[in-house]
Amino acid sequence: MPIIHEDDVAYNELPGRKHRMILTPESVGSKQMTFGTAIFPAHATAPAHVHQAEEEIIYVLTGTGEIRFDGAPEQIRPGSCIFIPPGVEHQISVNSDEPMKITYIFSPPTSPAAYDRPGGAAR
Repeated sequence: MPIIHEDDVAYNELPGRKHRMILTPESVGSKQMTFGTAIFPAHATAPAHVHQAEEEIIYVLTGTGEIRFDGAPEQIRPGSCIFIPPGVEHQISVNSDEPMKITYIFSPPTSPAAYDRPGGAAR
C-alpha cells in the first residue's frame, strides 16, 4: 500500500488558496476517491465554484471562517466536517488572522487538472 507524505507533493496555487492532491488515481491508482489538503491564507476568500460530478467532504484542521452554499453562509472552525453534494456552489472565506488548513476527499476521484478545465471547478 502506498504511503505518501503531504510534503512530498507540490502545492497547486489557485486564487484564494493553495492545495495538494495527495492521493489520486495517478499517484496511487485509487478508483473511488481523491484526498488532499488545502491552505487558505488569513482573511482570504476563494472564488465560488461547483463540482459537477463529485461529492466533496471537507474537514477543517486550523483557522476559522465561513463556507457559503449557494450564497448562504455557515460558520466553520477546527473540527467542522462539511459534505458538499455535486452541483452545489460553495465558497470558503477565512475571517481570522490565522490561515485555515483543511483536508478534503472527492468521490468519484478528481485530479489537479480538473481545476484547470471547464466543468471541473471554477477558478
